[in-house]
Amino acid sequence: MTLFPDHLRQQSLASTTRDKYTSILDSTSGRDPVKWLHERLNSKTPIGTVLPFRAAVKHYLLSQGYDDEEIAQLLPKARGAPNALRDSLSAEQLTTYYLAAEEVSDPVRTILLLLPRTGLRISEICHLRMEDVVRRGNIVGFQFRGKRSEERFVPLNRAALQALNHYIAAMQPTDWLFLGNKGQPITPEAVRKVTRRIAEEYPELDGLSPHQLRHTHATTLLKRGADLRTVQALLGHRSITTTARYLHPDAEMLRDAVNRLDQE
Repeated sequence: MTLFPDHLRQQSLASTTRDKYTSILDSTSGRDPVKWLHERLNSKTPIGTVLPFRAAVKHYLLSQGYDDEEIAQLLPKARGAPNALRDSLSAEQLTTYYLAAEEVSDPVRTILLLLPRTGLRISEICHLRMEDVVRRGNIVGFQFRGKRSEERFVPLNRAALQALNHYIAAMQPTDWLFLGNKGQPITPEAVRKVTRRIAEEYPELDGLSPHQLRHTHATTLLKRGADLRTVQALLGHRSITTTARYLHPDAEMLRDAVNRLDQE
């Protein structure tokens, strides 16, 4: 097991991903990770759970010197129950959300205002530095290394830029853009705690999470005519297949499609 952390550090994995894989391996409590994986998975296990479990054990086996062919024979296929569809926020819900976000104190307030306007992963926005706020010509945006340490530029629209400028003028950050405790960046869990509280206070926002806000951003882009390649670049997906799967039609889009029948 001692080789595992060294192996993960050598991979192009985000620190949050490395921490997640380490946590999964720790949960095996010293048992054979392959046997543990087979016991944990069944046809009812959500695919969103299957994939990180399998990936963690795969990286463990790689750290122990197994090759890809051996690993393919040892590990179960990545099958599982499909994740439940998670609708993006409707226009009405988004209005309620922004009003609720305005009542939160900074830095979480500004993070909440930016999430549905940028589509950043919660881990990405929490680890932004002041130097990541850049200007390309007359376009201001975030330029940073996201998942897999790949560089990405995400431009800010007028509302996002206004929220960011107001925050910087008031808080005057110097290193980490969104500072938490003890000079460290704010944690994703600190933001999730607030979204859970908002969901409790506003029943129409039940299930609210940073990931739902990322989904809302992507779905809004799709509704307004952005092509998949552009959305793929903005979200930082390696494969366009991931983007296409991510952008399933939400309830509003399905309703609007059916309502077109009334025009006959």
